[in-house]
Amino acid sequence: MVEEGDSLQLHARAVNAAGDTVPEALIVWALVDTGAVGFTIDATTGWIVASHPGSGRVVAQADDIRSGELQVTVTGAPDSVAAVSEQQVTIDVGANVSPPLRVIVLDTTTEPGAQLALAEKPVHFFVVDPMPGSPQAQGFFLATTDTLPSSDPFGIEAVTDADGVATAVVRRASATAQPDSAVVHAVAVTAVGDTTAGSPVRFVVLFQSN
Repeated sequence: MVEEGDSLQLHARAVNAAGDTVPEALIVWALVDTGAVGFTIDATTGWIVASHPGSGRVVAQADDIRSGELQVTVTGAPDSVAAVSEQQVTIDVGANVSPPLRVIVLDTTTEPGAQLALAEKPVHFFVVDPMPGSPQAQGFFLATTDTLPSSDPFGIEAVTDADGVATAVVRRASATAQPDSAVVHAVAVTAVGDTTAGSPVRFVVLFQSN
């Protein structure tokens, strides 16, 4: 699987009857399917360049020996991200976790006029205020499903679900005072690192205290 706009390197090797690799064998790659498949493949190198969503089968061949068919699927790239939850939430007195911070990742170009939710796309949530590492930031951390902070308590990656939604929460750190508020940004990027429209989505988390 490869995202549109990205590339993928395929590999194959020829072996003899004893199962040993034949390094001098010339391997040629080819498409099995005709028509638009969403990608091109270099016959010599097996390098795939994905241009738009689709799928197709490829094979590798050395002399008269042909590999099995490999299905290559091109998924849509994220074009935009938007909040689908309140962007200002409160952690009530006695509560340890915020209401969910939720964003949806959309493909707006594959089908003109349609907004397609994209599953299995990464979204980066990170704290921008208080400054990570400062004393004011020690009283909370970001999480997805974990109840303990990760190696980076102020930045996590969440993956969109089948509805295209990625979710994070802010949790209080035990026995540590919290600030009055925290600002969290959510950013969606393509497989090649381009930031999508709508990024960053800004959330404000308020901490109630006695």
